[in-house]
Amino acid sequence: MQSLNEILSNKRWSKIIPVLIFFFGIWYFCLRILGTGLEFIPGDFGDSRFINFLLEHGHQWMHGNAGDFWNANFMHPFPNVIAISDNMLGTMPIYSLWRSLGFSYETSYQLWWIVICSLNFWSAFFVVNKWFKRWDFAILAAWIFAFTIFNFGQFSYMQMMIRFLVPIVFYAGTKMVDTSKLKYLAYFSFGIVIQFYSVIYTGFFLLYFSVFFIIVYAIFKKNYFFFILYFKKDTILKSLLIIGLSLIAMLWLIKPYMHISEILGFRSYQEIEGLLPTWKTFLFPADASSWTVLYKNFQPDSPYWWLHHNFMGLIPFLGLITIPYFWIYWKIKKKEISPLIWAVTISTFIIFIFFFKTADGHSLYKLLFKLPGMNSIRVMNRFIHVTLFMLLIGLISIFQKLPVKWSYLLFLIVFLDNSFAPDRMIRQEKSEIVDRREDVIKIVKNNIEKKHEAFAIIDSNQAFFITHIDAMQAALFLNIPTINGYSSSGPVNHSQFFQENNMEGLDHWLEHNHISKDSILIIKRDN
Repeated sequence: MQSLNEILSNKRWSKIIPVLIFFFGIWYFCLRILGTGLEFIPGDFGDSRFINFLLEHGHQWMHGNAGDFWNANFMHPFPNVIAISDNMLGTMPIYSLWRSLGFSYETSYQLWWIVICSLNFWSAFFVVNKWFKRWDFAILAAWIFAFTIFNFGQFSYMQMMIRFLVPIVFYAGTKMVDTSKLKYLAYFSFGIVIQFYSVIYTGFFLLYFSVFFIIVYAIFKKNYFFFILYFKKDTILKSLLIIGLSLIAMLWLIKPYMHISEILGFRSYQEIEGLLPTWKTFLFPADASSWTVLYKNFQPDSPYWWLHHNFMGLIPFLGLITIPYFWIYWKIKKKEISPLIWAVTISTFIIFIFFFKTADGHSLYKLLFKLPGMNSIRVMNRFIHVTLFMLLIGLISIFQKLPVKWSYLLFLIVFLDNSFAPDRMIRQEKSEIVDRREDVIKIVKNNIEKKHEAFAIIDSNQAFFITHIDAMQAALFLNIPTINGYSSSGPVNHSQFFQENNMEGLDHWLEHNHISKDSILIIKRDN
């Protein structure tokens, strides 16, 4: 019988075991949440359905069934409504593939999510394995990165799961410093662009954090002017082409958002101050996590406590708080530490310091808030989607010489650290979501007349966002504009109808836009 060392050093097993662990993770993490028959949709009746709407809108636009991508049929007649929130363009082709193969609206959304989890796993695995030549450690990092319990606090915001570009960008960044090869400049630039197209929040965090990390890494490598090689006579045209294409792609994406910001304005620091993490939030898991003792004892004193699920698991947390002790130990023992270890531990720890608020309300984040784009970010704990990978690289760098015989035990610890109970998960029955969508479509279809340029649904008996998304889905499938609309924010004159969903708010919006009430189909579900 082969020993553990023989198994882990065998090339055949090095290819088989990661695949087996991956499929086990898809079952344990994805299918236990979705149900083996795909019976459940992760998230609530709000943002999860909103993300599904955005993916479907992009699919319809790509197939020529929507005239203009940015001007979707909600919050009628306000233009450019997609730019009020995420657009989902980066991963929409994945969703569109399933729709093109004949899968339903909701099922394609579920399959899209499984693919996203898969890409998260394999991107982390390949980068860590490439970096450290330890596929056993690559499995550990990939499991935490793809199937971490930190995800559970994000399930009402499913777009935040898209982070498979993060490992690629950081790997490309180090190779840029090491080699100055053009292909790594391309991986870095296009990786950031695709991440922006996928999730703008993560795009900003990835851009700033990776640039900071590269600067620190270049300093420790003593290769301060690595970028000069990209602008030598024989490479400058190719470098400018890569940078130029990236900027053009970013301009097409950012231009609608800049236009919206001119209308709606930017967030003030006071608006987001209450969402900055405190020491409690880094120990506050979602309810579905097996760490129930932490969930019950570390809820932050914040009116937005449900946005403070920052606990990443005990292993990453202990790794974070022990980083300074490793620095001291290395200095005392005069250890030879690689530039990668210094760069990743220093940059990660500093970033966490900047995203921390003291008990009396002080935070260094006030300085970061002045960076371009940061004043559009509301939920601060989302920075962990990038720093989680940085922290994992730091941990692996520190323990990379650990004997392979520890791998099985380490995986067991990682597995238990990220265990959860699916019955405590925020999820909805797919059949209920499907029936609800079909009922609303039927009501609108049966009552709409030629004189109606749009429709509105009023229902004060349920949460406003549920009614708005009901209407948006009907508008999407019937290709009829709706006054209803849900997004991260909206026009000031739409706010009363948005929040209270009543006739008074509807009348105010119609009057503001000089729209006759007779030209609107008004469906009252609260009678």
